[in-house]
Amino acid sequence: MDDNTSLDFISLVEDPAIEVDFFYFSKQSKKDFGFKTTDEEQRIVTGPAMIPNKDILRVDEVGNFYNVFFSPLTIRKAAELFFKNSNPNETNINHEAKVMTGVTVFESWIVDALNGKGGGKNYEDATNGTWMVSYKIDNKDIWDNFIKTGKIKGFSVEGNFIMKEDVFSAMRKILEDTKTTIDEKYKLLQIITN
Repeated sequence: MDDNTSLDFISLVEDPAIEVDFFYFSKQSKKDFGFKTTDEEQRIVTGPAMIPNKDILRVDEVGNFYNVFFSPLTIRKAAELFFKNSNPNETNINHEAKVMTGVTVFESWIVDALNGKGGGKNYEDATNGTWMVSYKIDNKDIWDNFIKTGKIKGFSVEGNFIMKEDVFSAMRKILEDTKTTIDEKYKLLQIITN
């Protein structure tokens, strides 16, 4: 992260890139929606915004696949940047341009087991360095049509992260070398089987 990095939203998404859904607090039963619940309707969703060192599959501008990950230090800086430069009372749905209000990030913490900061209930095994957030959803449309229906399942951090060119070049080289190795082994296999 550098001075050109921005963090715009923690988007509410159908398919979180970190592959971990949030849970919500409500009076609905597990049978109805498959979420973990408490006794009273609070309209709160909680889950990880970022998980350290977790590979996230991406595709570059020419269709090559690669993984990105965030270190614990980068995640801490992202959390700080979010509260410094973003509005914790806004979000969007699935990274669409429309800004949604009536939502508030009211809890945010970095999991740090050594200092007694775990992932919380239902996230007891969260990795140190994970950025956890809780949103209070006062927007009835978001709650009724996205959260309760299960259309939205988690968080996705949205911003302009700068990937270091040397890292990107190294990843591209690994991909190219892997493809070359696979192609060579495939040709060899064809020769052997013919």
